[in-house]
Amino acid sequence: MSIDRPAGLSAGFHAHLRRAGVPGLVHAGDQHAPTSWVIQTHVHDVWELYLQLAGPPTRWTVAGRACEVPSRGLLAVPPGVPHAMAASCTAPYHFYFAALAPAAFMPPDDLRPLWRESRPFVITDAGSMVTPFELFLREVTAHEPLRVSGLAHTAALLVIEASRLADGPRPGRRTALHPAVAQARRLIETHLADGLTVGELAAATHLSPAHLTALFRGETGETPGRYRTRLRIERARLLLGETDLPITMLAADLGYSSSQHFATAFRRETGTTPSRYRRDATA
Repeated sequence: MSIDRPAGLSAGFHAHLRRAGVPGLVHAGDQHAPTSWVIQTHVHDVWELYLQLAGPPTRWTVAGRACEVPSRGLLAVPPGVPHAMAASCTAPYHFYFAALAPAAFMPPDDLRPLWRESRPFVITDAGSMVTPFELFLREVTAHEPLRVSGLAHTAALLVIEASRLADGPRPGRRTALHPAVAQARRLIETHLADGLTVGELAAATHLSPAHLTALFRGETGETPGRYRTRLRIERARLLLGETDLPITMLAADLGYSSSQHFATAFRRETGTTPSRYRRDATA
């Protein structure tokens, strides 16, 4: 296995995983791209999952057809299908990706038919893929004990969550959370850098701010604002420990108005500064 950074990226990495000891894994990465970075036409012998985390929508040509992937959107391309960005992006963008064979990580009876077909798909609201991707990329970069098992299990999580999203809503499917709380959580996760206010969340869920806050606290044990802060700090820990993204850029990506504002919030939550946390994590 090897990890490198293609020339032209702002930050991030590309990990080559064919020799990582896990059949079915080909490559993965976490990349911050400038507007000049355009992904050229390429083909893989396995499925590729592209999750856009931030930035304006990217436009793609997949098997000769046009599609668009918004922030927190997922593009899944089957083996043997050529795909490329159709044009440069209008602003810097950030994405995760993984090339893998779903059948290597799922029992045959659980493998959805979509993985056996050669049809690409786009899921515009794939915020629930962020956490599985972060767990997977941690295993890619961390070199912890039981790494092979960690890679295999977290790759399975990617396939499971993508399968659930591709299945779409089903009649009778229920969530343990109140529907308004579940929707508010999805909005916070999908627009983490935007800092949606309780008023905006309440309007989207058709509740009053006070009612939504009470429901949210009752079902999750924290307010919407506290939930957003916790997600931001969790993501900051990952980026500080596993990328060399400049702290000013990291702060902007997480929705903080300045690196100083971010440093204050990070220290309040963790008891240390972002720079010291990065230094200790990479020592």
